[in-house]
Amino acid sequence: MSRPLNQSDLIFPTQALSISSTLTSLKRSALSTHNRLSSIKSDAEFVASVSEAFGLPLVANERCGSWYIPPEKKAESVYFKSTDGHTNEWKFSLRRLNLQLLDLVGNRGGCVIVDSTRRGKSMPDALSKTVPIWCCVINHALFADTEAHRLHTQPQAVSASEHAQIENRIKGFVCDFLDICKPDVGLLRSKIDKPLRPIWVTQKSSLPEQPPFFSEFHPVILCTASRRVNGAEGSEGGYVQGAADDHEAWSKGLLPTLFWSNMDQLLNTKEEDLPGLIAQLIRDENRPAATPILIKPTSNLYISSSQDMDISHFDVIINCGPKPLPGQVTEPPKPQGQKHHLWLECQTGKNGSRNLRDQLWRLRILEDWLGPEPTAAKILVCDPTGKDLAVGVVLAILSNYSSPEGVLAFSSRFDDDTKIALRPQPDKRLIKERLSWITTTHPTLSPPRETLKSVNAYLMSTNGEQARQNQKYKSHEGDSSNDRILTFGARKPAKATTHLPPDTHARIFTALRNKGRPWKLSRQLTSKLESHPSGTVQGTATFTLLKTDPPTLLYAEEGEFETTTGLRFTVRRKYIYILRQEDDSSHISVYFSEEGKDVGALFVEMGDLAALGDASSTLTAQNKEQHLCGQDLYSASWRFSQAMLQERSQWGELRSYWMLRYDVKGPKKDYVSETTYT
Repeated sequence: MSRPLNQSDLIFPTQALSISSTLTSLKRSALSTHNRLSSIKSDAEFVASVSEAFGLPLVANERCGSWYIPPEKKAESVYFKSTDGHTNEWKFSLRRLNLQLLDLVGNRGGCVIVDSTRRGKSMPDALSKTVPIWCCVINHALFADTEAHRLHTQPQAVSASEHAQIENRIKGFVCDFLDICKPDVGLLRSKIDKPLRPIWVTQKSSLPEQPPFFSEFHPVILCTASRRVNGAEGSEGGYVQGAADDHEAWSKGLLPTLFWSNMDQLLNTKEEDLPGLIAQLIRDENRPAATPILIKPTSNLYISSSQDMDISHFDVIINCGPKPLPGQVTEPPKPQGQKHHLWLECQTGKNGSRNLRDQLWRLRILEDWLGPEPTAAKILVCDPTGKDLAVGVVLAILSNYSSPEGVLAFSSRFDDDTKIALRPQPDKRLIKERLSWITTTHPTLSPPRETLKSVNAYLMSTNGEQARQNQKYKSHEGDSSNDRILTFGARKPAKATTHLPPDTHARIFTALRNKGRPWKLSRQLTSKLESHPSGTVQGTATFTLLKTDPPTLLYAEEGEFETTTGLRFTVRRKYIYILRQEDDSSHISVYFSEEGKDVGALFVEMGDLAALGDASSTLTAQNKEQHLCGQDLYSASWRFSQAMLQERSQWGELRSYWMLRYDVKGPKKDYVSETTYT
C-alpha cells in the first residue's frame, strides 16, 4: 500500500530553491561590472551627441556624471544633490552654491549638465527639481529688475501641485542666499547677461540638427544620460540603466579617469578577469601630486590632500589623518620664524569625523604661533582626501579667526584670567556664511554631514558658552571676583571656593572604582516635554578596570525606570571613563561605549574640581565643554563627598557618595537628570 502524500511532496523545496537561486544569479549577471562599463560607454555616446547638437560644453553632476564624459571633454563639475529635490524636502543648498557654473555659462552661452538615474525613473530629482530651483533663485538674485523669475519644471516629472509648493518656498531661498551667503551680486551679474533657463533632454528627446540660438536666456541643458528601462535588469540584453550610480558598490576601486584612459582594455576583458585587471591598473596609476587650493576670500589659507604634498612653501601645516606627515613633528611650537606642524590624529571615514570633535580644541595653539595681528603666514590644512576632515578644520578656522573680508587674525576668544568672551561666539548664520566661502572656492569641498556635526559641536558648545554664563553671573550686583565656579542649573553664583591639589582627579578616579563593588544609584528625571516621560530609576552601577595606561574604567549601570504614569521597564547604559594625566595635573573624560568596551566619541569632560566653603564637605566640578547631540545641548555637573578622597580604610563613619546632574536643552529634549550614588 502506497503512503499518502504529505506537505513536502507538494511544495518541492529543492526545486523552489533552485529557481530562486537561478533568478538571483541572472540578476547578478545582468548587473555585472562588464555590463555596467559597456552601458556607460553607450550612454556616453548619447551625451556627446547632445553636446554637439546644442554646441555647449559638458558639465558633470558629481559623482555620477563624470563617468559619462571623457576627461578631456569635461568643462566643469557641479554638485546638485537629488535629496535637495525630494518631495517636501526641496531646498536651495547653501553648502552647494555651484556658482562656478556662472563663469562657464557666461563664457560659452550655456552648458549641458549630465547625470543619470537607476531603473524605475526617467530622470533624477537633481535634474527635475534641484537644478530648476537653483536657476530660479539665481535669477531672482541677479535679475531682480526683470520678469525672469518664473520657476520652470519638467511637467512629466513634476506635478502642478508639487510645482506650486516649490514655488512658494523660492522667496525664502532667495532671502537665505542673499542674507547668509552675502554674494557679490554685481560681480555675479557681470558674468552672465541673461537669466538661466533649464531645458530637459533624455534619450527619447529629438535633438536639433543645428545648434540653436537663445536670445532671451542662457540654456542649462539637463541631460539624463541613461535611457529608461521598464522591465527587469536582465530584460535589455545587458544594458544597465544608471550604470554609474553608487560606483563604490561595484567598480572595485575603478574611477572615471582610469576607466576612460583604459576603456578599450577593460571592455575587451572577460568578466572573471576584470577584478584582477582593475587592481593592476590602480597599482600602476601615476597619480599627480596634490595641488593646494586657496580658500577665497582669504589670501593665505590653503587646503589639499596629503598625497605627495609639497609642504615646503607653507609656514603652518595642519594634518588631519591617522598618521603624521613624513618628518612632521608634534612637539610644542618651534621658535619664531620656523615652520609649525600640528597633527590632529583622526581615523578615516565616520570614525575620523567623530575623532575630529576631540581634536579641534588644539587649534588654539595657532593663537600662540601667529598672534593677534593680521597674518600673512601661509597655512595648509590637509587630510588623505583633501575633501573631508581638512574642510572641517578650515571651517573652524574661518569661523573663529577670519574677518568678514577674509583676513586671518588669531586673537584669543577669551581673556585667559577671567574666561570672559572678548568677541562674539560663532552662530549658525556665520558658520553657514563661512562654509559658503569654502564650497564656492571649489565644488568638491563639500564635507560629509558627520564632519559638519563635529565642527558645529565644537563651534557652538566650546568654552564661549561657559564664558557667556560666567559673564552673565559676574554682571550680577554684589558678585565678588571669586564667585565664578557655578553649580550647573543654579540661579546665582555658588559660595566662595577652595581649590584642591592637582592629583584630586586621580584620587576621585580611584575612588569611583570602589574596588569593583557596585554603587547603588537613585535617579530623578524631570522632563518638560510630554514626549519624554519623567520618573525615577533605582539600580546599581559598577566600574570595571579595562586598562592602566591610560587608566580606563568601564561604567555599566542597570536599573528599573518607573515613569510618573506608572510604566516600568529596565534601563541599561555604558560609558568609558579615562583618566588623562599630564605633568602637573589630571582630569577625567567620559566617552560613549561602543560594542561593550570600545571607546567611542567624547561625551563630557570634567573640569577643575573645587571645594565649597571650608573644603570640609563637598567637591564640585562642571563639564569643560557642553556636548551637542544633534541640536540638543548636554551640560554636566558633579558633586563628591570629601570621603571620596580618603583611603577606604579611613572611611569609617564618613558618608561616601557622589552626584551627577545632566541638564539637556534643545528642540527635541528639555529635561534634568539627577543621580545620587551611595
